[in-house]
Amino acid sequence: MRKTALLVLLTAGMCLGQPGPAAGGGPPPNLDAIRIWKLTEALKLTEEQTVTFLPLVQIHERKLREAQREIQGITAEGRNLLKQENISQKDVDKLIKRYTAKQTEIFRIKQDFVKTLPQYLTPEQQLLYIGFEARFRKELREFMKERHGGRDQNRLRRP
Repeated sequence: MRKTALLVLLTAGMCLGQPGPAAGGGPPPNLDAIRIWKLTEALKLTEEQTVTFLPLVQIHERKLREAQREIQGITAEGRNLLKQENISQKDVDKLIKRYTAKQTEIFRIKQDFVKTLPQYLTPEQQLLYIGFEARFRKELREFMKERHGGRDQNRLRRP
């Protein structure tokens, strides 16, 4: 168990040691470290699984972030296109084609990764992994809501 905790801390340290994302480029590094820690905890990864699976998760997520950044670029182009006086259907069609191709790529990246799960995780862990992202986001939203709500209440109490 100590070795697993050490590996999680090392992985978290590597996440924190990476340069921060550009403005609007993604979650802060400490959130990534917390997410990896929670994933390790939720799946109850063994030492061997931690060493083999977590680097693959990080590579997978890097690919997804890159594709999502490209989608953000495409949508920015769409906003710029809206500023033009005459928008042609041809330009819109090109943009939509690129957008849908990138969405298809994201789906393929996710699908390919999920298909590899049996190589690294038990059946129970696979199911936990599939639902992890939604649970993590929900917990994060609740935490932020409580944190934000607490601040508002404190402001109202002070004269």
